[in-house]
Amino acid sequence: HPIVRKEMFAFIKKNKRKKMVFFEIPLLIESKLTKHFDLIIFIKSKKQLRLKRFKSKSRDQKLFNLLNSKQMRDDKKIKFCDYVVVNEKNLKILKKNLLTIISKYE
Repeated sequence: HPIVRKEMFAFIKKNKRKKMVFFEIPLLIESKLTKHFDLIIFIKSKKQLRLKRFKSKSRDQKLFNLLNSKQMRDDKKIKFCDYVVVNEKNLKILKKNLLTIISKYE
């Protein structure tokens, strides 16, 4: 998607002196942007849990269904990823798991 690419490259340029930069791009693989990244971490959780989290942010279930319908199945998406982190507990555990991965590249 042209807008996503433009924003992504602007962010990279702005942060070019940083050792690492991170992006959260829900449709990264579907948008064919993987070639622009050194490392891809897929954060996986069950659909019902994602829906619950989405709704807790005062978001509409119809919007969730639309966004979810645009996403590739997890088993296909995983093939493009360097790591998979299951996020079905809490934010503290997710951060710990991500820091374990990131520490390998520092």
